[in-house]
Amino acid sequence: MPTTVILGGGIIGLSTAHSLSELAPPDHRVHLVEPAPELFSSASGKAAGFLAKDWFAPALAPLGNLSFDLHRALADKHNGRARWAYSESISYSLDHTEHDDHPDARADGVPAPAHPISDDPQQDGASDRANVVDPERDLTSTDALPSTSTEDVAVSGRNGSQGQGGLDWLLNNTSRATVVEADTVEKAHSETDEGGEWPKWLRAKPDALQVISDKKSTAQVHPRQLCEFLLEQCLAAGVTLHHPARASNIWRDEPGGVTRIRVEYLGPQSKTSDGRARTVDVPCDNVVIAAGCWTPQVYATLFPNASRMPRVTHLAGYSVTFTSKHWPPVRVPTDPHALRAPSDPAQGQSSRAPAAGPASPTTVPAFLGSSYSHAIFTDAGGFAPEIFSRATGDVWLGGLNPATAPLPALPTEAAVEQAEVERLLAVAHALCGADIELRGAALCFRPVSATGRPIIARMHEADLGDGVKPRGHDGAGGVYVATGHGPWGISLSLGTGRVVSEMVLGRETSADIGALTKW
Repeated sequence: MPTTVILGGGIIGLSTAHSLSELAPPDHRVHLVEPAPELFSSASGKAAGFLAKDWFAPALAPLGNLSFDLHRALADKHNGRARWAYSESISYSLDHTEHDDHPDARADGVPAPAHPISDDPQQDGASDRANVVDPERDLTSTDALPSTSTEDVAVSGRNGSQGQGGLDWLLNNTSRATVVEADTVEKAHSETDEGGEWPKWLRAKPDALQVISDKKSTAQVHPRQLCEFLLEQCLAAGVTLHHPARASNIWRDEPGGVTRIRVEYLGPQSKTSDGRARTVDVPCDNVVIAAGCWTPQVYATLFPNASRMPRVTHLAGYSVTFTSKHWPPVRVPTDPHALRAPSDPAQGQSSRAPAAGPASPTTVPAFLGSSYSHAIFTDAGGFAPEIFSRATGDVWLGGLNPATAPLPALPTEAAVEQAEVERLLAVAHALCGADIELRGAALCFRPVSATGRPIIARMHEADLGDGVKPRGHDGAGGVYVATGHGPWGISLSLGTGRVVSEMVLGRETSADIGALTKW
């Protein structure tokens, strides 16, 4: 029976396993291998969870569109609102110089908490600069990360910030919002109701906000909850999870025999009861390497004599999550499998809607209605903050990407620098008020390729060097790489999983990824 082994249990590996479990014949076996002692301990569990349909450079546009549609379809089918906080989102560009002119105003006109942020500027060892936001401070200065020249690069987006790979905005330390095309902004502005969609948790007046996407082209999820759901579905479909474990080598029983991959267990499970190393040799027709920033290390372990290695580096990213009394948690049904309630009068009212409040033909239950998430893109001292409200009731703030943060051997070994966290908290207090409650801080690592585009490719056998290689569905090679998604991993995950599964099965891909196979 055919067997595919996926190395990497993050969102890309999980999406591939999930798609294979749906598309492959019943006798196709899928194994998932993850070395980190804690699942989803990097970007797959700690990223913002922002989804976009049409914010991508031309090479990525088909995959972005496919993935967005798959996210929506999955949420519709499995009540993603309740299970992983899927919600439509409206995106804004914030001119915080306008915010500075109105330091005590929110988008809904409610007075914001006054400065200073902390009664004790030195609490928790933080500096004055980190804890107290100066109302006169110029948050538009850009004195942090070095820029990358974009000369001789074809660019798109309304400020020319896409580039061929779509990440010039990131490398130049500017806002992600600059990638949105002008006609998309105009359409979003014309279709968004200005009367009731403003983010009330944000300290800004409406005239400081420019709508750059409507709720049909951007959305929001809680990435860890999405990963947990995908894993649950995979296990129910018969996918085998090896965790914590790593792949150490590929070998063959004998010439012409079965190709196998050796999986070594790590941590408490690394030894058998009699003290021997615990390993399992899994038959292997295909290997999908989806290990994020750690893809080159995994690739080199299995193919040490390869003539080419995937060129992937890491992009560190700090974030904080917090709650605000102006963004209360969204009530969800106790039954996670509850049906979506229709808002179209012609479809009637769901019989499983909560009984809170009188029902009418146009009523939508509280867990589905009038609770769009919001995405805010702005500028600050030396970086471009991104702020996302999520249907779980929390707000995620990131965009601080220090170039010097080293990649740890495992994501669970990431060392969080408190000074970077305080820098984010200063922005959080300035834009969301002193009454926010910190829920967590994180440092994660996103994989970035040399081209700025994801690598989604079937490896040529000649590039893998000598040694045993999986044969694939047609005998021409069965090694695939899926990595390099940068800050778009969650958004592009389901589409990537779909096309990689189709490649493994020898089918035509659902999106044109021709430009992504070249690395």
